[in-house]
Amino acid sequence: MMTTQQAVMTAQRASRRAKSTPVLRLIGRGFTYLFLSFGALLMLFPFAWMISLSLGSMNDLWAIPPRYIPESPSLGNYYTALFEFPFMRYIRNTLVITGASMVGQLLSSTAGAYSFARLRWKGRDLVFILVLGTMMMPPQVTLIPTYVIWRILGALDTYAPLIIPGYLGSAFLTFLARQYFFSIPLELEDAARVDGCGFFSTYFRIMLPLAVPLMITLGLFSFVGHWNDFFGPLIYLTTPDKYNIQLGLMSFRGQYVTDVPALMAASVMVLMPTLVIFLFGQQYFIRSVVLSGLKG
Repeated sequence: MMTTQQAVMTAQRASRRAKSTPVLRLIGRGFTYLFLSFGALLMLFPFAWMISLSLGSMNDLWAIPPRYIPESPSLGNYYTALFEFPFMRYIRNTLVITGASMVGQLLSSTAGAYSFARLRWKGRDLVFILVLGTMMMPPQVTLIPTYVIWRILGALDTYAPLIIPGYLGSAFLTFLARQYFFSIPLELEDAARVDGCGFFSTYFRIMLPLAVPLMITLGLFSFVGHWNDFFGPLIYLTTPDKYNIQLGLMSFRGQYVTDVPALMAASVMVLMPTLVIFLFGQQYFIRSVVLSGLKG
């Protein structure tokens, strides 16, 4: 049996542990926030440095010690990027490529995902595994045969090689959409079938309206991929008037010198659409990823 003195000592130790637990928890949380803040600063430093250079001059770039704040901040580099280079033409070309490709990827990927998630047909799982297998194949492996095919079709130096593949779907977007469609109750599809809806009517009238967060997420992935695409236009486009914005940034590089402040100003403007779209679509992005079963 426990004596009275032992019981008192046990109660005192429990009381000390209860008092120390919130303190330890607070210290641990403080270290966590400190570590995350340090990591965030490391990630934000290149962007801050880019903005600083876009407001400065070549003298600020080569100054020793480095000037993190320009000596005479100015928006002149943004004027140079906008009006002394065909910046708006590159933006227009990029919007054409990105918009057309996004429409194709959203329609083809969600249609394929609906088939893999809801329809029953022979060999469905095997075909889905083969689709996922294409994600493991680097695009450089198929670059030469793909280039030869487009050359035979006479589509080089056009936007066709950059837009048409989007209408053939994306393995990753199809996988993400398939997981999301699994989260939609089957009762809704059964009710639509009772009302006389076929597969296409169910897809357009039931599935897509319920998949708004998914569509925003897929659109975000597709937009970022095509907006930042450098390799594809570099391979297939040869006429400078058809360049997208990523190839257009190379025009800031001269034969002997590169206008780095103007290049940084153009890079800031190129980054802004992606940043704004992500900020406005962040809640839908998180929601769709959670519902698709990809959360950690």
